[in-house]
Amino acid sequence: MKTILLLVALLITPAGAAEPQVLLEEPFTGELSKDWFWGLGTWKTENGILRGFESGARRHGPVKMRRMPLHDAVVELEFRLEGKATFAGIIFNGSQERGHILHLVVAKDTVRVIAHPAKGETKELLKVPAKLAAGEWHRVRLELRGGSLSAVIDEQKIAVEHACIAE
Repeated sequence: MKTILLLVALLITPAGAAEPQVLLEEPFTGELSKDWFWGLGTWKTENGILRGFESGARRHGPVKMRRMPLHDAVVELEFRLEGKATFAGIIFNGSQERGHILHLVVAKDTVRVIAHPAKGETKELLKVPAKLAAGEWHRVRLELRGGSLSAVIDEQKIAVEHACIAE
């Protein structure tokens, strides 16, 4: 098994709301709620950290899902790469039939935003160099507003637009 991703906290709020409202705050101090479902790999929470390990015959990085209808939103999290891990990804899906809509992929040397305008279609919206040290905590704050995504990864700012983001 290899450790892929550690999350310290996950906070989701509506973007641009007059009164900020927390839609999800996950401190990872106890067992994951039953709202987290399906996944690949092995997941455990301890000391405020969610750890994902690659495991099983499929040899796919760990994946954990949570349903949350949202449109415009701010998502904040911290992550750390350990061991042989080279990237962390945040994926936004539509319905089960629709599948992936948008990926933010933060790697040791690259930040990418990948859109899926239609099921089975992939379009790279952004690929820029990055420097993320393994073993250190990295902070991500991303904002979804209509057809645009803006994010700050540590101090690095990115922004993209595509119609499917509004989906």
